[in-house]
Amino acid sequence: MARNGAGTYNLPSGNPVVTGSTISSAWANSTLNDMATALTQSISSDGQTTPTGNLPMGGYNHTNVADATVRASYASAGQVQDSAFTFLTSPSGTNTMTAAASLGMSAYVTGQRFFFVSPSTNTSACTLNINAIGAKAITKQGTTALVAGDIVSGAVIQVVYDGTEFQLVSPAGSAVNSFSAGTTGLTPSTATTGAITLAGTLAVANGGTGVTTSTGSGSNVLSTTPDLGTPSNLVATNASGTANNLNAGIGVNQTWTDVSSSRAFSTNYTNSTGKPIMVYLTISTTGGGNAPQFTVTVNSVVIQNWIYQFANSTNNTVGVNFIVPNGQVYNIAASSNGGGIASKTWIELR
Repeated sequence: MARNGAGTYNLPSGNPVVTGSTISSAWANSTLNDMATALTQSISSDGQTTPTGNLPMGGYNHTNVADATVRASYASAGQVQDSAFTFLTSPSGTNTMTAAASLGMSAYVTGQRFFFVSPSTNTSACTLNINAIGAKAITKQGTTALVAGDIVSGAVIQVVYDGTEFQLVSPAGSAVNSFSAGTTGLTPSTATTGAITLAGTLAVANGGTGVTTSTGSGSNVLSTTPDLGTPSNLVATNASGTANNLNAGIGVNQTWTDVSSSRAFSTNYTNSTGKPIMVYLTISTTGGGNAPQFTVTVNSVVIQNWIYQFANSTNNTVGVNFIVPNGQVYNIAASSNGGGIASKTWIELR
């Protein structure tokens, strides 16, 4: 009956024999044939037997195994750790590179990954030919051809075959062929390796101190004694990111203007100049014992309410001034309270 499916061998029927029994040819042939079948199902130690099914190891290892020498063999752990199958040997060439892979690899397959120590620094586009299978382009970032310096002599190079070419996984830093400082106004040095230095004055628009007008974004750093030029052109950005026009201060680019002819008492006016303005009003009264009164409101809030008491009978002049924030409505109510208003002068700093 050979093995029972779980690997246990049991003798066929008629066994074991009883002492003193006559051994017949039928018993002997049946038992020996069964044992022969069981032995045939066993794996010979010299490699003659080809398994006919998977061999479960039950958590055990194949120990002291040899290194694989052909692609159909399994690898030892040492070969895997040592990158025996992916590290190319005998690399040579500059732009037309050749190298050897282990196990007699005879075809490229999409997804293959290889490493090698570069024999030289490339000077132009490159190809790689492994095991004389055929030269394939080495590219970067997809299909972009390499340029001089993408592969550096002595560097470990990693490539992956994508089905068409070998893509360089981590291109080396290239030497500087040219450098432009753009519109910064700076002049770059002519060095092609190492540090590139910039000379000149950097414009405020690019974060420097070189001009009087800032039109850039971000943080503009001015010199300790900047020439501000025309303040209306300067814009600063505070910590919260709100743009503040430095031209918005009272008195900056403003002049006193007589607006008496266009102003009347008890009438609303709106400051739409884009910055605060200052209002100054004087009135002349007639008659003795008068008590001229001013009531000033800004955005419906009374900010001044004055009554002037004069005992004499001559004309009197009184005045009032106040600031109106941008966008707010202002109103002046005035009366002589016992006399007349001979004249008014209404001027604004705007």
